[in-house]
Amino acid sequence: MVNRTKVERQLELIKEYLDFLQEIRSLTEEEFAASKRNFHSAERCLQLAIECLINIGNHIISDQGLRAPKDYADIFRILAENSILLTEDALTLKQMVQFRNRLVHVYWDIEPKFLWQIIQEELEDIERCAQDLARFAQNH
Repeated sequence: MVNRTKVERQLELIKEYLDFLQEIRSLTEEEFAASKRNFHSAERCLQLAIECLINIGNHIISDQGLRAPKDYADIFRILAENSILLTEDALTLKQMVQFRNRLVHVYWDIEPKFLWQIIQEELEDIERCAQDLARFAQNH
C-alpha cells in the first residue's frame, strides 16, 4: 500500500514551491531577469518540485512492484506503461527531469529567458501530474 503520509508531504512541498513560482510568475520578464535572487530562487523551487515528483513516482513504483527505473526519466515512462500517468504527461515529466539534470549538474548556464518561459508555461503541467499521482496514491 502506498504510504499516503510520504506522498502527502511531497505534495505539500510541491504546492509550496508552485505557490512561490506563481508569485515569481506575476513579475514582468524584465523584473525577473534583473534579480539574481528571483532567478536562483525560481531555479531551486523548480528543481525541488521536480524532485518531489520523482520521489512520489519512485514510491509508487516500489509499492506496486513495478520494474526498477534505469534513471529518473524512466520513472515516468514506467508509470505511463502501467497506466498510472498519461503518455504525454510522462514525456513532459521526462523533459522536466532533463531540465532538473541541467540544474543539478550545472551542464551549462540557463538563460533567464528560458527559465522565465518554463515558469510561464509549465507550472500547470507540474500541478496536473502531481494531482494524477496523488489520485493514484489515494486509491492504492
